[in-house]
Amino acid sequence: MSVERSARLRIAFFNRSYHPDVAATGQLLTDLAEDLARAGHDVWVVAGPPLSTAGDARRSSALWPWRREMRRGVRILRAPGTAFRPARFAGRVANYVSYFLSSCLAALALPRVDVVVALTDPPIIGLAALAAVRRSRAAFVFFCQDVFPEVARLIGAAPRRRVERWLERITRHLARRADRVVAVGETMRERLIAHRGVDAAKVGVIHNWADCAAIAPGEKENPWSIAQGLADRFVVMHSGNVGLSQDLDVLLDAAARLAGAPDVVVVIVGDGVRRAALETRARALGLDNVRFLPFQPRERLTESFAAADVFVISLKAGLAGYIVPSKLYGILAAGRPYVAAVDAASEVATITRAQGSGLLVEPGDAADLARRLLALRDDPGLARQLGRNGRRAALCFDRPVQVQAWEGLLSEVAAAPRDAAARPPLLKRPFDVVLAALGLLASLPLWVVIAAAVKLEDGGPVFYGQERVGKGGRRFTSWKFRSMVADAEARVGAIQARENDPRVTRTGRLLRATAMDELPQLWNILIGDMSFVGPRALRPAEIEVMSDGAAVPIERVAGYEARHRVTPGLTGVAQIYAPRDLPRRQKFKLDLLYVRRQSVRLDVRLIALSFWITLRARWEHRGRKV
Repeated sequence: MSVERSARLRIAFFNRSYHPDVAATGQLLTDLAEDLARAGHDVWVVAGPPLSTAGDARRSSALWPWRREMRRGVRILRAPGTAFRPARFAGRVANYVSYFLSSCLAALALPRVDVVVALTDPPIIGLAALAAVRRSRAAFVFFCQDVFPEVARLIGAAPRRRVERWLERITRHLARRADRVVAVGETMRERLIAHRGVDAAKVGVIHNWADCAAIAPGEKENPWSIAQGLADRFVVMHSGNVGLSQDLDVLLDAAARLAGAPDVVVVIVGDGVRRAALETRARALGLDNVRFLPFQPRERLTESFAAADVFVISLKAGLAGYIVPSKLYGILAAGRPYVAAVDAASEVATITRAQGSGLLVEPGDAADLARRLLALRDDPGLARQLGRNGRRAALCFDRPVQVQAWEGLLSEVAAAPRDAAARPPLLKRPFDVVLAALGLLASLPLWVVIAAAVKLEDGGPVFYGQERVGKGGRRFTSWKFRSMVADAEARVGAIQARENDPRVTRTGRLLRATAMDELPQLWNILIGDMSFVGPRALRPAEIEVMSDGAAVPIERVAGYEARHRVTPGLTGVAQIYAPRDLPRRQKFKLDLLYVRRQSVRLDVRLIALSFWITLRARWEHRGRKV
């Protein structure tokens, strides 16, 4: 296996599953990493301890320091963690969390790299990958094999609602921070754009794959099928993970309807968290036409796949776009027909319709599934045609084709100019959270006094919420103590306050001079809408008066978009050093200076200067403040 040689890259992957694990994501990552290493790139993988291939319970792995391995040119850092049986939710959580925590430390052992790629096993592993991104100032690629928390919810393994919300926030955060997001299907791409707010310009699709050289159409009568007693039977096969997303109960229900066809046998090949329950149910239903066989190594796949007359691909309803069954590509490579019980919007259905490689039924419809399987038994010509179409389609998803697409993407993103300074310092967010929480607690007595003063002056509302533009152009509500008369902009619209502005109340003048009107923005900082230091968050409807007296929308002033690469701040370079009436285009230059040079040390200096200006009540001063 080889890919076209390009400039040598240093690439680090983060994913719990890797060889010798048999999970699909682990096998695909192993293919990708080894092919990139064979092409001459330096490749590292931060992986977890191998889990049992049979899904048996294993003892917790000792928390050794990360272990270094080398396999086929790939340097592997085995981050320690537990290896509990994944059938139980608590076991999966323990495996994920222990791997995540140790991988954060293992990331420190990585050399400086050009590109960091985070997969979604577990969905939080991208946070550990970001540590390596910051350390190396590397490009970051977020590789979505599935989308959380929807996958967990729809397969019946949903965590608590609070955990769901955090998983969704983490996914959004990783997608925003990524230089490129890779989905494994067009429907998934649409989901990420519509439901996660990912910039469409940076989301691409690279499909999963099968190795068409390793899996090829074969004769049904072969040593494996003979040994299993399947050579003379019409074999309906599921091969792959026996997990929560496949809804294999529908296959057992279809098998019950096929009991009257003595030549038909349903074979479930593979292991996973649902296998034991399915075996128990098959025995309870008396399904003598259902057999369970263990996971098959890659060198036997051509023979085991050739034993099947038709495959079944099933996916729970609602999972379209959140997960793509990778088993499809192996079936296509084997040149075998299939019946897919999937949503019409799923990637499997899209490929099936486009390539004419299988038949479709609604998810959970066992009766229709059984009818379609019998139709293929009774029409060998149709089955052969679907298989030929599938093999032809497989060449489009062949391993070298997809790996070359990956190499092209990684080379492009590594070479793209990036403003590394736009990435916030590692401690910036923790610093903001701690200081905002302390500030809220310490200022509570002031809140009572200010609220009473504002209310007593004119009886209007105490707080005033404004829509502001934050990082990446996202809009949020910024809160302040009201310092102007109620409905101050009803007549004149959104314009900047002027000196001796008649709209400002007497209480408001004191609040604005000392910046105490902005105390409620500590809440905005605490929840992540703002930072203590950064460019001022502006209103989308503001106007700027240019030197020729023309009024233009603020978003049309040069520098407006560039300043949104970082989180807006309560204070900043422009607020402290620029005269209040300085034109916005010049203030924006100061904002960009902060974007390029931001650091925790600079933040501390600017916060200290802000306190000095507050003590001197000079925030409304039109000239120099410091």
